Amino acid sequence: MRGTSNLILDCALISDIGLKRKQNQDTGSVRPDLGLFVVADGMGGHQGGEIASQLCVETLIHTVETHPEVPDRALLDQAIQNANEAILKRAQEDSKLHGMGTTATALLIRGDTATLLQVGDSRGYFWNEDGIWQLTKDHSLVQEKLRAGLINREQVKSDEMKNVITRSVGYEPGLKADCFTIQVARGDGFLLCSDGVSGPVDDALMFEILEETRKNGLSLGEAAKRLIHTANSKSGDDNATVVLVKVL
Repeated sequence: MRGTSNLILDCALISDIGLKRKQNQDTGSVRPDLGLFVVADGMGGHQGGEIASQLCVETLIHTVETHPEVPDRALLDQAIQNANEAILKRAQEDSKLHGMGTTATALLIRGDTATLLQVGDSRGYFWNEDGIWQLTKDHSLVQEKLRAGLINREQVKSDEMKNVITRSVGYEPGLKADCFTIQVARGDGFLLCSDGVSGPVDDALMFEILEETRKNGLSLGEAAKRLIHTANSKSGDDNATVVLVKVL
């Protein structure tokens, strides 16, 4: 836990290989001392995805750690550009890692402001006792088709292009990330997750699990375990990572 002005942050992280993959290419991090929380979902043959997601998270942490004086949005933007360059450089040094990349969803809470940065289709949600809301927009081909009216919401989960993302960290120079800020208060919560969670577990079920654990006085760690268990019981096709943050 950490104080941010008069606010305290509670957090939990669980990352699971799932039921069908041979390696976990997701990387998550909770750094309440920095107010920084990250989920990255790597992609690439060999061990490229695992390396890309780890390198992305490590670079984000290092940038935030070493430049505390930089304003929040500028800091996260610089951090993700640094991560993009680091992954591109590593891929150039090792031909086996060519084409690797990763999604990134990062939350930075300092003072009473939360800044959320996103690339790819890992998601960020805001939640409290009243409900849960997806804050991020997936950078994926299926979401582009949905926005263009080519498919409807019912067809999203069965679309053959559902796993094709349109932006990733480490794919090309000049990365464009979505970044925005919101004000936070006691009782507010955030959920970051890879698509191994958001795919099989819809928003309503996420909220049901979060509310059930809250009403029973259980920890965020228990809520995270139940989210992962639910994702695996419904699918288990992919690695599943969840980060929960609550403002106390």
